[in-house]
Amino acid sequence: MKKLIVILICIFRLSAVSELSFSQCFISQPKTAAFATGGTSPYKNQVLWLTWGASNSNVAQNPYGKHDVVLVNGSSSYASIDLGGGRFLCVEAVLSNLSGSEIRSYAPGNFVGDSMDDRYNIGGIGTSNKLVNGIRNGITGGLSSFRITCKATLEGKPVKLTGMVLGDGESLAPTEYFNATADGDWNIVELQKNLLNINPYEVRKVNVNATAQRIEFLKGNDQNTGAVSFLTFRESAFIGNDYAVTFDVTLKGSGLTAITLGLLPPGVDGGDAPATYGAPLHAVDNVTVSSDNIVAGADNGPVTNLNTLGYMSGALLASTSGYLGSGGPDVDAGSLFTKDAMGDNNNGSAGVNEEDAWPTEYKSFSYKANYMPGYSINAEITYKGTFDGYISGWIDFNQNGVFEDSERITEKAPQSGTSVTLKWKVPVSRIIRSTYVRLRYGRNLKDLQSPTSATPGGEVEDHKIYIQGPTITNPMLPGKGKKK
Repeated sequence: MKKLIVILICIFRLSAVSELSFSQCFISQPKTAAFATGGTSPYKNQVLWLTWGASNSNVAQNPYGKHDVVLVNGSSSYASIDLGGGRFLCVEAVLSNLSGSEIRSYAPGNFVGDSMDDRYNIGGIGTSNKLVNGIRNGITGGLSSFRITCKATLEGKPVKLTGMVLGDGESLAPTEYFNATADGDWNIVELQKNLLNINPYEVRKVNVNATAQRIEFLKGNDQNTGAVSFLTFRESAFIGNDYAVTFDVTLKGSGLTAITLGLLPPGVDGGDAPATYGAPLHAVDNVTVSSDNIVAGADNGPVTNLNTLGYMSGALLASTSGYLGSGGPDVDAGSLFTKDAMGDNNNGSAGVNEEDAWPTEYKSFSYKANYMPGYSINAEITYKGTFDGYISGWIDFNQNGVFEDSERITEKAPQSGTSVTLKWKVPVSRIIRSTYVRLRYGRNLKDLQSPTSATPGGEVEDHKIYIQGPTITNPMLPGKGKKK
C-alpha cells in the first residue's frame, strides 16, 4: 500500500535541546519532542520533532510518541526545551479544522518505501525508527485537511516564530499530492533526486494573496525522490499577543497520506566548556534561507521539475548577525559541554573551524613564555561586524571552574572593525595547568559582562588552552649517562 509522508516544521528564533524527563513546561502533559539521533539530513541536529500519540499513562514506554493512535480536533503536541541555566522554551502545536478521513500518529519507516526515516530517525531506519513524528490519514486513498496552530514562550513570555518547513517524507507518486498555505515565502532546501527515473517531480508556488503563499507538491516519480521546503513567516502571520501562527494543509495519496511536525530551532549558539562554566546563549537575529529559484505565480501556473540534473535547491544558511572568527555559528541542538571545549566544533554544519577566534600562539605555550605572574597576554580576536558591539573574554586563571569578573576583559567592537586586542596581566593566583577561555561578541554591554547571560546576536566561543608546566623528575630514577 502506498503511503505519502509530509514534514511540517515550525522554525524558531531559539535553538534548544529536548529533555524528556526534566521539564518545566506543560506540567500535566506528556512532552515527547526529540531531536533525531540518526539520519543523513544536514539539518538533523537542528530539528526538534514534535511527536504524537503518547499519553501520561504510556509515555514511559513511548518517550518519542506512540505509533498508530487516532488523533482528533484538539489533539496537541508539547515540547519543553531546556536552554540551560534554568531557562526553558515551551512549545505547543494544536490540530483543528479536521475534515476528510481520520488521522493517526505514524512513525516513518513503517512502510518500505518511506525515505523520511533515512534522513531523521531515532533507533534506526525502517521499523526500528522510534521517532513518531508523523500524522497519517486512516483510509486508503483518502483526502485529509486540517489546520495547525503553533506558539511558544520563553520564561513565560511569547516568542515569535520565524517559519515552517514542508517536505515529502517518502516517494511521492504521480497520483498523490500535498500542499500547505501560510503567510510567508517558501524555498526548497532539501532534495533527494533519482535521475535514473525520468518521470518528473513537480512543485509549484502560488501567491494566494498579498501575504500568503502556498507550495504545492503536485506529483512525484514513486522512486525514492523527496524534497523539503522552508517558509519564513511575514509579520502578518502572527495572531494576537501570544504570536500564534496558523497554516493549512491538504494531503491526498493513492494509498495513505501522512504529515510530520517538528521545530527547526536555528537561532541559539551556546558554550561548550565544562558545565561548571555555565550556559551562555546568543540568539540568532536572522534566519536566512537561500533562494530555490522557483518563482511564485497564480493558480494553475507553471510547475518546476526538481528531478533534473541542473536543478539546485536553496539552503538554510548560517547566521549573518555578526560573529567571532572566520565564520558564523551553526545551530546548537542543546548543551554541548565537553572537557576539551570542542563540543560545538564537532557538532553542526559549520565544522571544526566554527570556533577559531582565539589566536594560535596562545592555544599551547610554555608557562615561562606567557603565563608567569605579571606577564601580558595580548590576544587579537577577529570578528565579523554587522553592528556596533562589544567583545568580552575570560581566562580561568585560578582554575576554580568559574569565569570571574576579575578574569574578564571587554573592548568595544565597532561594526566597521575586524579585530580587537584583549589584554590580560597574568595574576599571582594563576595555576600552572591547562585552563579555559570564553569569548563573547554581541550588542548589549550588560549581557556581555556576564559569562552566562542570554543575549541577542553575535556568538560565544570556548577554548581550552594548553599550558606547558615545568618538567618534574623523579630523583629515585637513575639518569642516563652522557654518551662519550
